[in-house]
Amino acid sequence: MIWTTKTISMTTNNAVLITAAGSSQRFGEKKEFLPLHPDTHTSVLSACLYAFTSTGCFSRYVVTIPQGQVEAAYSLLTADTRLSSFFDTHQGSLDIVEGGTSRQESVYKGLLTLADKNITCILVHDGARPWVSGEVITSVLTATEQYGAAVPAISVTDTQKEVDETGKIIRHLRRDRLAAVQTPQGFRFEPLLYAHRQAYNDGKTYTDDSEIYARYCGTVYICPGSRENKKITYREDL
Repeated sequence: MIWTTKTISMTTNNAVLITAAGSSQRFGEKKEFLPLHPDTHTSVLSACLYAFTSTGCFSRYVVTIPQGQVEAAYSLLTADTRLSSFFDTHQGSLDIVEGGTSRQESVYKGLLTLADKNITCILVHDGARPWVSGEVITSVLTATEQYGAAVPAISVTDTQKEVDETGKIIRHLRRDRLAAVQTPQGFRFEPLLYAHRQAYNDGKTYTDDSEIYARYCGTVYICPGSRENKKITYREDL
């Protein structure tokens, strides 16, 4: 795992893309729109945005949401009083974009929104990871500025096996060579936009942005993640 003490350049034009355009089928309702804490105005989605605005490292923000949900998303974000100063002074730096039929398509649409903004680095974050810390965000951004592409990761604690379609174990994987990858995933903006454009033109679908980048652009490195940076998938995750 790489570790760097290189200082983040505050003069660069960095952006965040928060993906919240999915259907949340496994959860049963739109999880990013739910309150993170009962009886509060902090939603899962607003907690994500607040985490990034709090770092002071970004000049542009994009949130992808389902078709027809722009007003609902805006209402959720503005209801979080912690974001009041952001909306008072930086509202023009936020774009809420209707996503596509897949996460990959939604990210591509979000990237196109920023295509003429001279973005240096972009971090792509799952809107269902509201507990991301400033330490993880700056770790990823620092590594991205230094290496061009970086993703946060934590060590795997369970023994991993590869199985075939019948459920038979076909390979015993070395745990010390595996990492559980999280978001935000960081990239130089222009190469990531190029990679997504190529994937779109080729009609190829990939599991995440790091796989797209690795396929069309080059090496992706890992940097320290956090076990607290959990993704909400099922109700018990809340």
